[in-house]
Amino acid sequence: MSRVMEGIRRRFKRLNDRFRLVILDEDTLEETASFILSRKSIYIVLSSFVMVVFLLVYGAFALTPLKYYIPGYGDVKLRQEYIRLNIKMDSLQNVLQANEKYWDDIRKVLKGDAQIQQSDTVSAEE
Repeated sequence: MSRVMEGIRRRFKRLNDRFRLVILDEDTLEETASFILSRKSIYIVLSSFVMVVFLLVYGAFALTPLKYYIPGYGDVKLRQEYIRLNIKMDSLQNVLQANEKYWDDIRKVLKGDAQIQQSDTVSAEE
């Protein structure tokens, strides 16, 4: 277990090791810029850059009309129309099922296959 912990400590220590980045002019070999960097600072800068790009792209799609170009997103008015039509279709299916049951019952009566149900109510003759 101590080997694992020692390896982790070594990696964290290496995050703070400093390196020098020098940019030279190729023709004159003159030093144009010099930076002192560590792995930790590079990780922080890269992760910050990725986060900023992500937020910019998200903002561009969430806050502008670009979101309507995403497949499946659609227009708000069209979505409301789809919902209204879906509700209407469901009610029409219910009506159709009720009509089919009605006509099936009529067919049974005409064929003589209908079973008569006795009512549990007391008749007036008793």
